[in-house]
Amino acid sequence: MKKHITFLFVTLTLLALLLSACAPAVTEAPDVATEAPAEKTKVAVAFPGVVSDQSWNQFGYEGLVQAADDCDVEIAYSEDVFQDEQLETFRNYAAEGYDIIIGHGGEYADAISTVAAEYPDIWFGDTNGIPEGDNISMMIIGYGQMSYLAGVLACEMTETNHLAFVGGESIGVVEHAAESFRAGAQVCGNPIELDIVYTGNWADVNKAYEAGLGLIADGADVLYHVLDTADAGLIAAAEDEGVYAIGLYRDSSDLGTGAVIGSAIGSPGGLIYELACGHIPMGQKQYLTVHTPIWGVDIDMTDLTPADVQERVKAIYEQMVADELIIKNFGED
Repeated sequence: MKKHITFLFVTLTLLALLLSACAPAVTEAPDVATEAPAEKTKVAVAFPGVVSDQSWNQFGYEGLVQAADDCDVEIAYSEDVFQDEQLETFRNYAAEGYDIIIGHGGEYADAISTVAAEYPDIWFGDTNGIPEGDNISMMIIGYGQMSYLAGVLACEMTETNHLAFVGGESIGVVEHAAESFRAGAQVCGNPIELDIVYTGNWADVNKAYEAGLGLIADGADVLYHVLDTADAGLIAAAEDEGVYAIGLYRDSSDLGTGAVIGSAIGSPGGLIYELACGHIPMGQKQYLTVHTPIWGVDIDMTDLTPADVQERVKAIYEQMVADELIIKNFGED
């Protein structure tokens, strides 16, 4: 019995060796260096208000989100960044290693100039302001063109030849908008009186409402503005007192169906998108105008505006597009 077992063991051993010799050699996979995914560009934006205001801040935020999708950037933002917080906010983002740091508004220009000089290797951006620094990009909305078109519409619709402009703050880009509104209102050839008021707050609806009531009491029958959330108050005053209002950035007729005769269109989201995607070279400024695809300046009019008036206003717009009428924007050479 022991011999049989020994013979069987030897036989199996020889068979295993034979099969091993005939089997194909196993080739080990070569070591492949695992490449770490490229780090995304980190973009941070400071907003002067809340990103749910259905105006300047929300539209800017939507542009930031779109930039995250289209340009594959990592985003962060701060809301309600007021003047006394600007320097700290920008410095914190710089210390945290953000690649592009943007202030959404001309009121950030001084703070951006200061912090950009402290961090020359970081890319900064500003909307609607003209800060100083070789590492700063600027994107400016075409308030000159927008407000000129609003002025043309206002002069066509006023019965008193008395108009009003309400701004959030007296900063360069808003002052330029007011004067462009005045220039557009001269197109009709009538002597126009224009009242200009700054409420000191972009979002305070009550302040804008009270300002509107005061302007209407003084004789203004068409109100235009550069405000954020506060536009609801100004338009409500026009609605309550039976006069006209012109909206901004989007079709604002939902804020006052009996008052809004039109809206000057231009996208704050486009400003943030272009900066966040790195489309504006360092040290340069670009404008959102009637020539800008997608985000560009336009004029929207409601059914409160007669067809013949709409045709005349649109004719002015077409002259701008054809460069037959040149309306310069804030800071434009």
